[in-house]
Amino acid sequence: MPTDDVDPQARRLSRSFLRDGLADVEPYHVEPHRHRVKLDANESPYDAPPDLKAEIAGAFADTRWNRYPDPRAERLRLALADRLGVPIGCVGVGNGSDEIIAALIHALGRTDARVVAPEPTFSMYGILARAAGVEYHGAPLTSDFELDSDALHAALRPGGTKIVFISYPNNPTGACWDRDTIANLLDVPGVLLVLDEAYYEYSGMTFLPELATRGNLIVLRTFSKAFGLASLRVGYMVADPEWVDVVDRVRLPYNVNALSQVAALTILAHDDRVAEHLRWVMEERDRVLAALDEAEGIETFPTDANFVLFRPREGADAVFNRLLQAGVLIRNLDRPGLLRNCLRVTIGTPTENTAFLAGLLGEPAAVA
Repeated sequence: MPTDDVDPQARRLSRSFLRDGLADVEPYHVEPHRHRVKLDANESPYDAPPDLKAEIAGAFADTRWNRYPDPRAERLRLALADRLGVPIGCVGVGNGSDEIIAALIHALGRTDARVVAPEPTFSMYGILARAAGVEYHGAPLTSDFELDSDALHAALRPGGTKIVFISYPNNPTGACWDRDTIANLLDVPGVLLVLDEAYYEYSGMTFLPELATRGNLIVLRTFSKAFGLASLRVGYMVADPEWVDVVDRVRLPYNVNALSQVAALTILAHDDRVAEHLRWVMEERDRVLAALDEAEGIETFPTDANFVLFRPREGADAVFNRLLQAGVLIRNLDRPGLLRNCLRVTIGTPTENTAFLAGLLGEPAAVA
């Protein structure tokens, strides 16, 4: 039902039922725009090849559709455990990493809990904390998008539990922050550190080895980015089995559907294809960065991910709208504060990146 057609009485009724604190929570919103080239969501530009899709379809065809999927995704967890060199009990699978983030906050959101994250960062940390009724505190980055250790530790009030989310590399700024500054958080009493390594395959940098000696560390990964399965929503956590059990206490049953489990297993078995796509994206990232750095009036920021944050002198809105007119959709992050006048572009295929650069720099280019 369109929002404009909602009965005002029903709207008032829903507001009266709404839990305190939720009225001011803004949901995650994706603005619809007409486009030919989509470079706004940090997805892989490469779909699974037809032969892999056929293999996945064949495996899924052998699945009983009238039966619920494996509730614990045992085969997928085992494959991930083998790949990572950890016991299967250290791996938990979710309907995207977002579900695991939400489950952790819901399970650990005691009255004395606080969720902390550097800002700007992935907005879902704050959205999910507020949705769960848990206090959220953003610690501002420095003017050059580095971690501000003093601001971060100031957010970690004495007493209570602190769930600290670190996006590594950070979204939307792109870089992996100083490792020692992050590791020092593990020594703060009452801190659970959640390292969101959604872009690990692009950066090659991880805190996974620290899990052997750090019981208050959780690492998150996803199939939505480098593995190209964004539409199927598969994320996973790696941690001490006690933390996996915490998530299991609150996650919904049968949370990862059968097709998603089959697809993730198949992609893992063909990681040579993923490596090839990664190489292509990294080469294109270098090309896009070099072109932006050479352009006059554009400030770029270091990136270890599959996207680039940049600030054009002429203004974010003007550049965003000009690219949209050319059929190229990127992310407009312009807002007061550190992201003033900033835009973020996902690295696409060579043709897509050429279209982006042409639209940005005012040169004609055909889009296949």
